[in-house]
Amino acid sequence: MPNENVRERILSSGTNIEMTSKDIFSFFTKSFEFFALTAVIVTHNCAVAEAAETLRLGFSGASATQLAGYLAVDQKLFDVYAVNVALTQSAGTTMIRALDSGSLDVTIVGGGQALNAYVKGVEVRIISGLVNTVPFQLWAKPELSQLKDLKGKLIANTPAGTSLNLANQILLKRIGLDPMRDVKLVAFGRLGLVSQSLFTGVVDAALLSPPETVEARRSGLRMLMDLTTARIPCPFTSVVTSKAMLERSRLSLDRFLRGILHGIKLALTNPDMAKKTLSRNMRLTDPEALEEAYQRAVASYERLPIVPKEAIDTVVQLSTEPASRNPFGVLDMSILERIDKEGFVKALYSAK
Repeated sequence: MPNENVRERILSSGTNIEMTSKDIFSFFTKSFEFFALTAVIVTHNCAVAEAAETLRLGFSGASATQLAGYLAVDQKLFDVYAVNVALTQSAGTTMIRALDSGSLDVTIVGGGQALNAYVKGVEVRIISGLVNTVPFQLWAKPELSQLKDLKGKLIANTPAGTSLNLANQILLKRIGLDPMRDVKLVAFGRLGLVSQSLFTGVVDAALLSPPETVEARRSGLRMLMDLTTARIPCPFTSVVTSKAMLERSRLSLDRFLRGILHGIKLALTNPDMAKKTLSRNMRLTDPEALEEAYQRAVASYERLPIVPKEAIDTVVQLSTEPASRNPFGVLDMSILERIDKEGFVKALYSAK
């Protein structure tokens, strides 16, 4: 929007308007940026003026990495881009099956789960990232002071195919420990049990994310490694659809991704709004936990979350068996790349 100081001076000074050349340049620059974004949105919506299709969207649960999706829903950003969204919340593996059966159109889910399904012949496609790195921290009992101290210890895990399970595999490979010989992975059926198993001493170490990291610190546990700052490529949270949907409804998926990109923008640039949304969706009332959850989420976000091939390669390298099909075929960034080529993302961040 136009520079607020300039606008106030115009309104308050009557006929005696004094504007420096810098003010004038700023005024027209900001105005141009705002109208550029407006033109992108209006032109896009005029081109798709027909009745909006309803997309059945699957969410995989309450997680800070889903913040952009929460914002897109709460701020009605999908309406801005002329697409209706019907929400369903379920487990990640269940949603992959729902995509395959046609009962869901698009999901925000672990990209590793989509890749595992794809190499087994399920026709799903990752059309965007949301978080393209591993966002966990490794916390352990205070007597474990180094990564090598994990040898022979119990590490909390979740069932095969889940995002935490994938993160554990990536962690152990990175620090040179064999998951079959060097440690014992203890699987829990629910993610919430992972942190509790560490806090109660059932296991020796666990991968945690906020708000559990705050409780771990308060409990005197020790952080051994921050995988977020390590920036390990991984399709951790992705936008996934089916091949059939991609062929049938590219226009609706285009609109949907614009809403997600706008949600990312709000997460990165409007912390007050983002934290209120995060607090409501994750039921966080502790200010420290809320701040840490927010900071961890935005640290993992990118303005244009194209999933790099390196992220897929990270997962592929964990497999002991050759893939039955090219694993990189799961990626289809064509819609996202076209949106960027049109100048949408640049205009989005230029507008204030």
